[in-house]
Amino acid sequence: MKYRALIFMGALLFGRFSMFDSHCHLQDKRIYTHLSCVLEKARLVGVNFMLCCGIREDDWADVAAIGSYRSSVVCAFGIHPWYADSVSSNWDTALEKYLTDNPNAAVGEIGLHYNADRCNDDQQKRVFIRQLDIAQTMKRPVSIHCYKAWGDLIPLLKKRGGLSYGGAIHSYSGPPDLVKQLEDLGCYISFSGSILNKNAKRSHQSLKLVSPDKLLAETDSPDMLPYQCEADFNEPSNLPIIIKKMAEILGESEGNIAALTGDNGRRLFFV
Repeated sequence: MKYRALIFMGALLFGRFSMFDSHCHLQDKRIYTHLSCVLEKARLVGVNFMLCCGIREDDWADVAAIGSYRSSVVCAFGIHPWYADSVSSNWDTALEKYLTDNPNAAVGEIGLHYNADRCNDDQQKRVFIRQLDIAQTMKRPVSIHCYKAWGDLIPLLKKRGGLSYGGAIHSYSGPPDLVKQLEDLGCYISFSGSILNKNAKRSHQSLKLVSPDKLLAETDSPDMLPYQCEADFNEPSNLPIIIKKMAEILGESEGNIAALTGDNGRRLFFV
């Protein structure tokens, strides 16, 4: 199988197989109030690393606090496009300070989310581009959110020459024919519990086109509860459910996909 050589190479580099949740929000109040329990449940099922993504200025301190006492958690600080209109006058200086204080942190969750109800596409672009500039200057990977904005995202990344330090397109929902273009621009492609939905055929097609060394898995917890899971909110401990479905679609073993996505996540996010 095309995945096997990369898996064994990863095992030599990292010494063990363990799953990496490449996008979650542990600072969300649904999780933060009982964080130790959530992290222990994740550890018990083999989810040993997580990228915890900030979404606005007032949650960065909580993200940093989680990362400061949990070595399994990689921090990411960023402005989600939903909050592009509410940034402070010195938000970018504050972001640089958090990244300086957390030298292994990524920049995220950042991106573009086009919605007729918001009508702030230009402001989203300004905030997104500034964050890409900061990531480039500080040599950090990024975690990118894109919703109905592929027509702007691809040209924008091309104009910049791609992502010099890599990045993840989180919870990929774009067309299959963009996978190769995104990979050529330095992007890894991450899949969430949405691939368990009955109408997720396009995502299944996209998954089959991702290069083995660019594949990631995520929960996006506490949101994106996998289809037919009964719970009040999503958790990193649900990552094996997503990996099982990915393995089924790819015709691979769960262990292979768990190991592969884990190695890819650690390589991208400096673990």
